[in-house]
Amino acid sequence: MRKRFFSFILIFSFFCGFLSANDAISSYTRQKAEDFVTLRVSLKDEPYETAVKKISDLRDEAIAGLPPHAVDFEQEQCILETLYFTEIYEHSLVSVGNQKELRKKMKELMKRAVKCIDSRKKGQVSDWICLLAGDATSYYMTRSVTATFLYGFKVKGYYEKALEINPNRASARVNLGNWLFYAPQLAGGGKTKAQTQYNIASVSASIPGEKYMAYIGVSQINYENKKFDVAKEYLQKAFDLNLGHSELDIIKKCNAKGYSNFQYLRNRSGIDEEMAEDEKDDDDR
Repeated sequence: MRKRFFSFILIFSFFCGFLSANDAISSYTRQKAEDFVTLRVSLKDEPYETAVKKISDLRDEAIAGLPPHAVDFEQEQCILETLYFTEIYEHSLVSVGNQKELRKKMKELMKRAVKCIDSRKKGQVSDWICLLAGDATSYYMTRSVTATFLYGFKVKGYYEKALEINPNRASARVNLGNWLFYAPQLAGGGKTKAQTQYNIASVSASIPGEKYMAYIGVSQINYENKKFDVAKEYLQKAFDLNLGHSELDIIKKCNAKGYSNFQYLRNRSGIDEEMAEDEKDDDDR
């Protein structure tokens, strides 16, 4: 009887979380976000200018169509603007480096997302705004060691809040796993905790783009643990989704050279680079 009771509580909490996640924003915004999580994978195969143009057009179209559908216009506009901009920023990191104006815009969106969260009561906050507050904060902080220490635990908190609202938001679970991987054990991180998040995400993900993220996470944590057959199996699962291959090709090459995607991403983030003085703001000093 006790076992059944706890099973009921678990199912009930997942169901309630799903309901509140759905009620906070319109189905219009939720669908735009879910669709883009999958579409953005294929955009990684596009040239920089083409991808950024497509993302910008999608953003403009989504925001223009929002007013008649919005349940919470301010929050939903913030979700859409941050969703598309973080992907533009990602393409810029890969193609043209981290530009000062882009980082300034990321900080604005980060603050706006945090304000949306802090100014709303429980049940009025979407899992998407929490996820994107974490993403924007993570992107903003990665060019400065000082800012990383200042904002690092906030990133973790936003992902955890997204999962409190919707335990099935696999994007938040994968990104929490990434945080745990890079964070030292003394700060609550570690590979074992990261792997738990990736494993749960790989089972709970229903959106193709989230499955793609989860499979990469499972693959590369197993690569780190020298379970190369499992790593190869899950990387192939990501390939088999047929969403895009350029990112997967890079991961495959990294693994062939003896290092994981985690190390590749750390090197690419530029966190250890010295920033020019005119690129710094108060958070970097």
